[in-house]
Amino acid sequence: MKNFLSLALLLILACNTSFAQNTNIQYSTSFDEPEDGWNKVMQLKNGNTFFLHFTKAGIEVTVYDKARHVISTKELGSDLWEARKMKASTIEGFYEIAGQPVIFLQQLLDRTPMLFRIVLDANTGAIVNEAKIGELQRYGFGAGYAMAFGGVDPADFYVEKDPASDCYAVINFNSFAHESDGRIEVVHYDGNHKEINRAQYDAQGFKYLRFIGMTVDADKHVYVCVYGFNTVAYGKDSRVIVSKLNTGEKTFVNKQLEYTDDFKNTTAVMQYNQGTGLIQLLTLTQRNSSSKIFSGRTTNYYLILMQNIDPETLTVVSSKPLTAEKADAYAKDKLKNTKGFWGLPQQMVINNGNSTTVLMEEMTQEEIRGSRGAVSHRTYLNNIGVTELDTKGAETDGYAINKVQMANGIIDPLYISKKSKGLWSFRGGMAQGWAIGVVNNNAFLSYDYINAHDKKYIIYNDYPENFEKEDTRKYKTVVAISDASTVCYELSNGKMEKFYLFGKPKDDDESNFCYIESSHFLKETNTYATLMIEKRGRKKEAKIAWIQL
Repeated sequence: MKNFLSLALLLILACNTSFAQNTNIQYSTSFDEPEDGWNKVMQLKNGNTFFLHFTKAGIEVTVYDKARHVISTKELGSDLWEARKMKASTIEGFYEIAGQPVIFLQQLLDRTPMLFRIVLDANTGAIVNEAKIGELQRYGFGAGYAMAFGGVDPADFYVEKDPASDCYAVINFNSFAHESDGRIEVVHYDGNHKEINRAQYDAQGFKYLRFIGMTVDADKHVYVCVYGFNTVAYGKDSRVIVSKLNTGEKTFVNKQLEYTDDFKNTTAVMQYNQGTGLIQLLTLTQRNSSSKIFSGRTTNYYLILMQNIDPETLTVVSSKPLTAEKADAYAKDKLKNTKGFWGLPQQMVINNGNSTTVLMEEMTQEEIRGSRGAVSHRTYLNNIGVTELDTKGAETDGYAINKVQMANGIIDPLYISKKSKGLWSFRGGMAQGWAIGVVNNNAFLSYDYINAHDKKYIIYNDYPENFEKEDTRKYKTVVAISDASTVCYELSNGKMEKFYLFGKPKDDDESNFCYIESSHFLKETNTYATLMIEKRGRKKEAKIAWIQL
């Protein structure tokens, strides 16, 4: 970031305020556009806003107060973790816990995966506490081959915070453990970062285990979802397993979902619905895929199930396929898309009235082979679907929005769910496998969803020529993000209105676009904050924008 830290404290000036479609927007003073790494905005409940810029050399922190003025800047360093190894690091979570920003950082030090918890001061951004809270088995010399060709998952850490409290849990996933029973460990923490419980997961006779979901119920329970299988090819003697760990106990209560006995590779998102008192489990099971030889494009097809589970007995109360029929009908009737909508889930959101919104997106992967045998990948992130479900999982409403974007690398379903926790890796951002030397605009792609009182919003970057077109079948694929501007769709009472979030660009030399991965919505103030870029000709400036919805 060019001279960002040296300029930040000199730019404490009054913020600008503007209006767009009855939307009140405040801006920070401008600074040079961050050119590498990753950026994240977090609004704290005390009114301060943190802007974190992760670079190859470490972490830069800027703190804004309620008036949107810079009150502190810091460069974070440590004797515990290595700031200059951010390029080989993963952010496993970024949460506000007990009023303080907390970073969960994974690093590979001396071929050993380690997890660090970094607690920041809510006013200065300085480190007030840091600790190594996880360490996995050291990679042997054959580990890389086993992961690349032997179907062995990388060792990893997973962090999940309870949305209703400051409690959280950590999964230590030791994929190279000799015994299956030693591969998953759950550690439960309270809001003061005190360890409540620690237990090893019982493999229940399965040769392979894959962690696919977790939800935390305060300091009482941790619920875990695991995919167990016995062959690398998946699907044979496999099960989706829902498990519960009670505080004070070392043994899990397990329930194998019998109808999953032939499930192939399965992923999931899991949440506890406080209103219904049920666990909601959304699973994606790959059924088949189709490839076009000449284009190199592959489309994967999944069985998508929405399941409600009794947290006491772990029995399935209801299980329904998610067909997105209403989003499909909207695409055909309102958007005149003859193929309808066929997207995959990206996130599951539990609303204030205990209903559920499933965010979906059409995804196609493409393999590109160079003249010298080099292989790279692209993922096309196309039309958006929004499916509304009642407390029993039945579809009540649906929307579809036309969008065509091209991302570098391979992006899997449920990406938005991972992004909402702060999960990010310097090794390719939200995607892996993109070609060296290719500009990676992935952090600006996909979309954001906001549930603000009685209205819902979809926000993403698009070309003005697409936004203004009546014939949505002739959309231009968004590749050059500097030519795009941020658009917003307001969903309310079955109707949809669209507008430019930062105002309509005056001409082709002007654009206003936001860094989608950086964004954060704070329900308590109904405010959406993001890193946005203003382009005027060849000049680009960055700002933090706070949008009151």
